[in-house]
Amino acid sequence: MRASTASRRPRAPVARDGGRRGRASARARARWTIRRRGTSDDEVDRVESGNDGGDGRGSRRDVVLAAFASSIATLGARDADAGEVLDSLTRMREDARLAYEEHPEDDVLKGQLNFFDKQVEKTRANADFLSEIRPMIESGRTNYLGGISFAVTDVQAEIDFWTKALGMRVTRDVGSGAERVATLAYGQSSLTADDGGKGVVEIRQATGDASDVGNVLSYVAVTVPFGLRVSQIYESGGELLYGFGFFDMRSPGGIPIRGQVATRRDPLEVVALNVQNVRDAEKFLISEFGFKTQKPLDENGYAPKSPSGSRLLYFVSPMKTFTLILQPWRDRKTPLRVGNVLNGVVVARGGDATMVNAVADAHVATVPILSRPVVNSLDYA
Repeated sequence: MRASTASRRPRAPVARDGGRRGRASARARARWTIRRRGTSDDEVDRVESGNDGGDGRGSRRDVVLAAFASSIATLGARDADAGEVLDSLTRMREDARLAYEEHPEDDVLKGQLNFFDKQVEKTRANADFLSEIRPMIESGRTNYLGGISFAVTDVQAEIDFWTKALGMRVTRDVGSGAERVATLAYGQSSLTADDGGKGVVEIRQATGDASDVGNVLSYVAVTVPFGLRVSQIYESGGELLYGFGFFDMRSPGGIPIRGQVATRRDPLEVVALNVQNVRDAEKFLISEFGFKTQKPLDENGYAPKSPSGSRLLYFVSPMKTFTLILQPWRDRKTPLRVGNVLNGVVVARGGDATMVNAVADAHVATVPILSRPVVNSLDYA
């Protein structure tokens, strides 16, 4: 089999019988398309055989689409200028459209085209959202909740869990040994990238024994559109605590995580923190950083509701950005502890680029807030 040279654009491979164009196998066309994205034949073999590393029920279509998602993740894992990611996705969609038009009976190619249609639509909506909020952040009219920072004893184990079990990707990994810092996200953190504006999970190498998660951190919530696999949670070094309607987990470093199946602009949804006095903490954070507040959304009917008196704090949009929940701590016999795993919640501050990291008064707000400037690239990680 070989690619047709009828036009300048490479076409899907076809079978030839007596000089007539026949129907090429879905396997060959899948290999052609995926190889153009830099994916090996081994991944196609693994998918087609159903050996997807999980329960063995993966279909060829699912794996092919997963390979496409992997190629996009590779594209988005590096810094990209405005329009670059969307342009690349549009070209991929055009390739998929041409392949499907040549073989409209092929469900695999139809699935690929549908996949890219949705990716282009989602990325364009994300780019439009960032175009709307970017001037507000640049001018300092609003801040942005950038993510959350942790220190762990085994950075690589933590990275493996967040990427393999939760579907994040590494956007930055710098330094080595005691200086290693990795950032992970469901896209890019830069506010100029089409798929940017995503909250980050920052994993730093602890300088000592980081084993005290404390009790200020209640959980970090993520949403995943296609579900979580129990096998991946355990194989990645995590622990599943509950798994009906939602997932309560612990990462290798002991970080409490809550996952649910849902679709959201930024799958890094919320961090819930326990505080002694919600009203005092809320007033302080509004005054210091300009948070907006409302009642928690609590949209998952299976997951526990936020404790009475909790408040949701956010910038710009509670539905489209990473948010913060303040929960009242009612265990008077047990003092609150930040511990040595949680470094803080990252607030990206626009306007004055000379701002340095600041820690909120623990007596008032209970939790450290890391204040970081939005730099020239509109990045804050």
